[in-house]
Amino acid sequence: MGFTFLSSLFTNTEGLINVDIELEFKSTRWFEANLASTLGAWLELKLYNGCRVILSNITNSIQKIFKKNGFYERYQLGRIDDTYDSTIKYEVFSVQDSDDFSNYVSNHVIPKIRLDLSNPVMKSFKLSLNEIFINVQLHAKSDKVYTCGQYYHMNKKVAFTITDLGRTIGTNVREKLCDKQISDSTAIKWATKYGNTTKEHTNVHTEAGGIGLHIIEEFLTENNGVFQIISGNGYWENNEGLIHQRNLDFYFPGTVVNIISKLENTFTWQNDILF
Repeated sequence: MGFTFLSSLFTNTEGLINVDIELEFKSTRWFEANLASTLGAWLELKLYNGCRVILSNITNSIQKIFKKNGFYERYQLGRIDDTYDSTIKYEVFSVQDSDDFSNYVSNHVIPKIRLDLSNPVMKSFKLSLNEIFINVQLHAKSDKVYTCGQYYHMNKKVAFTITDLGRTIGTNVREKLCDKQISDSTAIKWATKYGNTTKEHTNVHTEAGGIGLHIIEEFLTENNGVFQIISGNGYWENNEGLIHQRNLDFYFPGTVVNIISKLENTFTWQNDILF
């Protein structure tokens, strides 16, 4: 539901320049905090295009979320301390800031997922997130990466979202395979398979290319988690091992990677090439 709305937001405001845009939150009682990643990407795109964005009638509960996770702070709208340690801070990274992103993963993301920093599982998971970041620079050709997450104490789960506004997975896969008929959702499915990459001349036995999405999928499947990717008109999901894919009614001009870890099991990656 959240991704459908955000995709429609991009579609319905496409091409707007130097106008006022009001987002009415009067009927919104719940906003998934991690989706501030995607909302922030839309907001910065509109601000870049000279628009003035007004967020109106936001409930106190949603405002608290935005003040705790750094979303409001970035736009000088105030902040409050996250006393319950439940947020993964909203950040905007230049694609040149790979070291900053890596530190962010180590210091903010991994601790929320409750992985031991000395554990090989953590190393492979961190490698996977770093590859997603690098892929934004190499393949999406985007300038920025938007991230945000939330730890839900009651449900013992973590949601973490990475958004970019670059070339879509479908565009890259169709060019790689020289097949214009591949749908966006099928292209995403292809990209999650081990060793599949749109990098040129990549050897998966010696390079990181083609393993990032696959490792994250394996980790989340082992932990009864959820892995979602939205790119272009494509939606792909692995929900506790069950694969769903479909085409969206709206076009998302980039890629969203969303992970929800249930923090229940221990994952052991068995492939020797990683360590």
